[in-house]
Amino acid sequence: MKGIISAAVFFSTLLIMVFPGLVQSQADYPNKPIQILVGQPPGGSTDVLTRMLVPEAKTILGQDIVVVNKPGAAGTVSAVQVAGAKPDGYTLGTNPSAAFTIGPHMQDLSVDLVADSTPIVSFAKYYGGVFVKTDSPFKNLKDLLDYARKNPNKLSYGHPGVGTRSHLVMEMIAAQEGLKINFVAFAGDAPAVSALLGGHVLAVGASAGTIWTSQIQAGQLRLLAVEEPIYLFPDVPALREYGYQISLQIVVFLFGPKNLPEGIAKKLEDAFHKATQNPAFKDFARKNVVYSEKHLLREELVKFLPAEKAKAGEIVKKLGLGKK
Repeated sequence: MKGIISAAVFFSTLLIMVFPGLVQSQADYPNKPIQILVGQPPGGSTDVLTRMLVPEAKTILGQDIVVVNKPGAAGTVSAVQVAGAKPDGYTLGTNPSAAFTIGPHMQDLSVDLVADSTPIVSFAKYYGGVFVKTDSPFKNLKDLLDYARKNPNKLSYGHPGVGTRSHLVMEMIAAQEGLKINFVAFAGDAPAVSALLGGHVLAVGASAGTIWTSQIQAGQLRLLAVEEPIYLFPDVPALREYGYQISLQIVVFLFGPKNLPEGIAKKLEDAFHKATQNPAFKDFARKNVVYSEKHLLREELVKFLPAEKAKAGEIVKKLGLGKK
């Protein structure tokens, strides 16, 4: 027993002697402002959610946290930048997981985002849905698909970008039903919903609840179907109720570069997970349909991301939509 203790003390002392800066940096972290790169534009769901977490996390960590928007390529621009940053905990990112699970199948990236990042904690979940204007003749998803069947290429369906979940799910339905749909890509959920409200497309698929919840409640949009049950709209049927077993989960999470030291990763995980319990944040998330009963911690995200990436890869390959 004495030998084991002596060995432990020896190696701990050796670690401090060889890597004094590393040990000290973890103990003192953070001792300067932290920067969080958000992969979406200002005012978007990810941006708003991140900024709502920051004040609480700042209080817990005792250091300023600066949010910087770095949109582009469905969130992969900022994710690649974070992956290439120094793993000292001062450059972090927030993004929907689609940038990690779907994005790599749609474009060539300089890094493997799943392998070259350190996931820390999720803080929201995106629920996808299919929408029309309230004055639309389509009362449910069956009406929409029947129209597409009888009128090839006449159904204009907007989505937040090629390769997004909202795009892939409807492509899968169209392939399964043998439908020809006119898919129209927009630069995000907000422009797609705006196009629908403006009468430029007949239907839209979108995920970020902060974009469309208020329009539904104001009577401007009708929700025809959801990708999975949504607590705020319990009467709206899920795709599986129509016989479509298609599911791509999207969580919004905080991450850092690969090889983020354990001590730093743990501090960040604890601080931001605690911040998600803030009543104001939880209330906002619930009202805007981005609430998750359980947030994924580091160990869970390490399993979730590669599993969802593999699932997305199969769908992209089946549809022939991947990078050329």
